[in-house]
Amino acid sequence: MKNENFSKWGFILVAAGSAVGLGNIWRFPYLCGQYGGLSFILVYLLVLFLICNPLMVAEIALGRASHSNFVDAYKVIAHKVGLRRTWFWSLFGGWSAFIGVTMIISFYFLVAGWVLYYFFEAVSGKLMVITQENLATEFSSLTHNFSMQYSCGLIFLFATALVVVAGVKQGIEKTGLYLMPILFVMFLVLSFRAVTLEGANIGVDFLLHLDKRYWGVTENGFDWRILFDIITAALGQAFISLSLGFGVLLVYGSYLSPKDNLFAAVRRVEIFDTLAALLSAVIIIPAIFAAGLSADSGPGLTFISLPIVFQQLAGGKIWAICFYLLLMLATITSTISVFEALTNLFMDKLKLKRFGAVLMVLLISIIGVTMVTASFSGVWNIKILGRDIFTLFDWLSSTYFAAITSLTTALFVGYIAMKPIIHNIRRSAIVTENFMRYFLVALRVFAPFGLGLLLVLAFYK
Repeated sequence: MKNENFSKWGFILVAAGSAVGLGNIWRFPYLCGQYGGLSFILVYLLVLFLICNPLMVAEIALGRASHSNFVDAYKVIAHKVGLRRTWFWSLFGGWSAFIGVTMIISFYFLVAGWVLYYFFEAVSGKLMVITQENLATEFSSLTHNFSMQYSCGLIFLFATALVVVAGVKQGIEKTGLYLMPILFVMFLVLSFRAVTLEGANIGVDFLLHLDKRYWGVTENGFDWRILFDIITAALGQAFISLSLGFGVLLVYGSYLSPKDNLFAAVRRVEIFDTLAALLSAVIIIPAIFAAGLSADSGPGLTFISLPIVFQQLAGGKIWAICFYLLLMLATITSTISVFEALTNLFMDKLKLKRFGAVLMVLLISIIGVTMVTASFSGVWNIKILGRDIFTLFDWLSSTYFAAITSLTTALFVGYIAMKPIIHNIRRSAIVTENFMRYFLVALRVFAPFGLGLLLVLAFYK
């Protein structure tokens, strides 16, 4: 099964494609709007350096060293260091990732369906004639329309399955090699257009202005709850953006050649991902301010507020098509990665050929998408813990299961498997003493503290 490896740039672009998705283009800009632009960006970069970078190195190295799926990887490495009881690590590091990625694959295609719907609306020109007052109603009507959401979601699902069934080299890598350069050209073109809009300078100033109130520094003193709120928002965003804690990077790591420099690969993936997130904010925030709208309008920023901007632009239809095409291409690079993570697991655990494993993931995905769409659209009046299934799966996967999986990875690599992991990294890169100290402290202290804080605050809320 593991006779296929990514090329060096194939891995970088595919892993970057996994990271560059809805998390960057849809989620990052509205979080910037809610948490004060530069105030959020700086916290996000700090979280990225102190916690996410070492976790990303650890997860990819764990996959490459084990040459296995995200459940059995812990068992393989544990046996190398003489650890006999491995159920704990496989349970909290592997099966928690399985639950998380199964939840993600269930609701992600619903949101992907929204993207596809808005792309069709942009192409048809309908998006340009909906009155500003009715844009919120249009989005609300879509989210209550089971058949439309379900149809668009299934189109995206089957397109993803076709890429994955073609294999690692011919399907996943080729898609990444073609799509990622197109994506970044579109990022640059759209960001240039956004900052040249009349009134966009207000949005640029917002992104570059540091407001310490979002860090808890208020006129009445320091409020730690505000600081923890922005830290947990940045942590959650970083995990979703980088695909951390879902087994995706571990699986991609198992396809990474031992000869490829892991440090260089991770650094380039993080640069691409961060650049995509920042360019997304540069595209959306200045455009929103130029149209006289509020940047803190939350998740509806992309689907409700942004169409107003396109309606006010000369050639707005073309820009709308370009933007939703960008969002659609970024989305499918992410859906491919979560689909492949489960495909890889079933090929290993059930000894299936790739085609059979893809069919099994397709069946699970259809069941999940059906449940999520029916619950979210109101066809099934099912609520668990006061949430519809879509909201529940989003909340549990991105907050709890991703954090539990990554916490397990940090503790496993930091305290048990450091020797074989460092040995694997050293096969293709020089590991300095300074990095060793940073890596150890990050995995043993910073990551457990940050992830523990995220879990405690999520439970508290």
